[in-house]
Amino acid sequence: MSNLVFRAFFLSSESVLPKVRMRMYTSFIQCICVYLSILSPFLFINTLSIAESGEQSMRKAAIFVENRAGSAFHDKVPVLEDFITSRITEKGFSVLSREVVINSLNNYPAQEPKGSDEELKDFINAVQLLKASLTKDQKGLEERVSGAGLDKLLSKETSVLRLTQMIGADYIVVVSLASLGTEKKAFKGYGVETMNLITHVRISYKILDSVYGGTLVADTVRVSKSLRSTESSRSEDSDMINGLLDDAAVKVAEGLDKKHLAQPPPGRNLVEITIACGMQDLAQLPISIPDVRLTENGTVIIEKDALEVQALDVTVELNGTVIGSAPGVFKVPQGLSKIRLSREGFKDWERTINIIEGQKLKVALQMHETGYARWKDNTAFLQDLKNGEKLTDATVELIKGGAQMLRQSGFNIHVKGDFNIDPKKGNSIFNLSR
Repeated sequence: MSNLVFRAFFLSSESVLPKVRMRMYTSFIQCICVYLSILSPFLFINTLSIAESGEQSMRKAAIFVENRAGSAFHDKVPVLEDFITSRITEKGFSVLSREVVINSLNNYPAQEPKGSDEELKDFINAVQLLKASLTKDQKGLEERVSGAGLDKLLSKETSVLRLTQMIGADYIVVVSLASLGTEKKAFKGYGVETMNLITHVRISYKILDSVYGGTLVADTVRVSKSLRSTESSRSEDSDMINGLLDDAAVKVAEGLDKKHLAQPPPGRNLVEITIACGMQDLAQLPISIPDVRLTENGTVIIEKDALEVQALDVTVELNGTVIGSAPGVFKVPQGLSKIRLSREGFKDWERTINIIEGQKLKVALQMHETGYARWKDNTAFLQDLKNGEKLTDATVELIKGGAQMLRQSGFNIHVKGDFNIDPKKGNSIFNLSR
């Protein structure tokens, strides 16, 4: 009897077990679906935010801090700079190191330009001010400021564009320690006299961009801390000022973060420009040389039109950085830039230009006295030649040697026509020297 009961129970279990398993499996699948339906939006949002953050380029910034609170707080300038650097780095900025900025500024000439280019003089003054502030040259800093703060010197868009291009920054963050003072509040009551000493720190800041040179954000933050003392108790905080500066740096970073600054462009627009250099004498008159030709029998023919001379191997600097030598084609950032052309024997040529695509810049470099004297010596062999004169073979060789030496001295002579000898007009001595 017992065997029959056990057998019946076993058979019923075998028939019921697959159904239970199926129900459990179905319930499990339903739970997973519900769980995924709840979690999937968060997974999608998190993945999307990671992708977006990966696509954003790092914003490079240079920080300049100045002290307006008085000479007693000069030592707090590097402290505030370190706090600002630390706090804005947390907000996604890459801060250029002090050494990188100083090296970039050192490449810029310190001498003020001659003439009436007041804008360029202001910019050079700003560069020297920045160098003084970064190298802790407080004497130089005080001499350079002369009543004009850093923000005033960088108020012009062209100066900001020059500076950002020079140091390779997307933004310039200018921070000023505006004021640092104390306030006393006394209270007497219930037989106790209480003194509250409140310390206030005001920090003003602004951020400028490298695209238009304008101010994107400007604001002032204030932080305070109070110390309470009575006749029976007194507290002191030797690190209070540093703590206030750090609190101010936090507010500055939060202010920048709330403004949602646009990401910098992936790369500055590079355009092609052509630069070539003519020549001027001491009186600023164009320099040319006679078009001297020789026939097959050695007869001199001097054409009516002179030949244009072009200076070669001219060093080209853009915003203090050498980019090559002229004549040539250069790829440079579009917009306002300071260009400088220099070569031994010539006066330096400096201008601020607005660079556009396809621009052709032809500059007449003026010789100085030493360079012009050397030029006269190198071209003396041309002065005694007479039209129609027949030269000996030895003299022809001397003429060819003089023309070749002139070419090898770094000058390009624009010869008209080709290299084929015209029986009537002859061939240029500068073709014969090739």
